[in-house]
Amino acid sequence: MRLREALLTGILCLSSPASSTPAKHSWTIGQTVYTQGGPVSGHAASSAKNVSTYLGIPYAKPPIGNLRFAPPEGYYNHTPIDGSKFGHSCPQANVFGGSTPPNTKGKNLTAAGLTALADLNYGYADSSEDCLTLNVWTKPQFGEKGKAVLIWVYGGGYTIGSSSDPIYDGQYIADQEDVVLVTFNYRLNIFGFPGAPGYHKNLGILDQRLAIEWVRDNIRAFGGDPKRISLFGQSAGGGSIDMYSFAYADDPIAAGLVLESGTTAIGTFTAETTAESWYTVTSTLGCGDNITVPATQMA
Repeated sequence: MRLREALLTGILCLSSPASSTPAKHSWTIGQTVYTQGGPVSGHAASSAKNVSTYLGIPYAKPPIGNLRFAPPEGYYNHTPIDGSKFGHSCPQANVFGGSTPPNTKGKNLTAAGLTALADLNYGYADSSEDCLTLNVWTKPQFGEKGKAVLIWVYGGGYTIGSSSDPIYDGQYIADQEDVVLVTFNYRLNIFGFPGAPGYHKNLGILDQRLAIEWVRDNIRAFGGDPKRISLFGQSAGGGSIDMYSFAYADDPIAAGLVLESGTTAIGTFTAETTAESWYTVTSTLGCGDNITVPATQMA
């Protein structure tokens, strides 16, 4: 189901009373907004000119180096952020088959390993591990009441997807309804759900939680009400929200949850299955297996 088509269901969850935010005398399209990561400059949306668009806002440190295969860490800075373009898409696996091995040389890389690396460039030319960013669409705020907030979680089988996909453009909902719309990237496939025995699990879900915490802590600056946040998502996005509802039952942050065609009932993998997949990848890439090298060292 496309983002716009999910609007009615999401709005029904946002009927609780609005809280107040400090009064602001004037709001302009694309005005600079101050966040925990620094001031973000926006711009008018391409079609809905009354909507302010803020793209590519980092909510976590780049998950590279020691943060690869590790829980995300919040991004805090004072450097100005140019919100004029989307951040990088997270590396994707080519689930549809067919790829060309990249020009990568390494004494341990097998031919199959090169093909696997090529697959991770599938779908988005701008893919990078430095991909944990989010996007905000909002109309100028008038009065003191904060707007309800909708956070979209994209689907794709936990393997593909990006908040920069044109069908997830939030300007139309923000223009038609009195809401702030947020989308974000989270790590996918082996980067988000590595399954390494004895190592961190479900990193993509942890990315989602950190993005939601960022919204809670910063959305007032965009005219949103942190007490009226609803999550909605399709396919793996719906499944993610379902898992989120169990993982964070004591502190959900969100006041509403909308699952569209995806739940945990669709199925998850056992620890044994994910471990087998992990060792298949490490062996294919020439990094060893469960007999020669410990999983934590390979990570």
